[in-house]
Amino acid sequence: MDSRNLLSEEEMNALLDNSSSREDELKMDMKLKLVLDFPLEVSVRLGDAEMTIGQLLNLTVGTVIELDNMVDEPVDLVVNGKTFATGEVITVEETFGVRLKSITKPEERIENLR
Repeated sequence: MDSRNLLSEEEMNALLDNSSSREDELKMDMKLKLVLDFPLEVSVRLGDAEMTIGQLLNLTVGTVIELDNMVDEPVDLVVNGKTFATGEVITVEETFGVRLKSITKPEERIENLR
């Protein structure tokens, strides 16, 4: 993702600051409208695996890496390295998709973006 589009920690904290007057709330609304179109990288985590550096270096084309999730277990929707929701993998025509089954509360979503 293009780092020029990322908010600094100070900008993110200013947007998420809870102490405000009416004037501050209006400024916050304007800032929030700007942030709502801000692009984020979203990933889906199918599962995890642990391996040693030696095992990693010995990987070849065709190697199968077994993950810790079972086929029917939910997958994690991850934003900025934090789990945002869980869902199930589906196909949409000829591409993969995720049908959301649970999602964090809006307050938790905002806090996880810090």
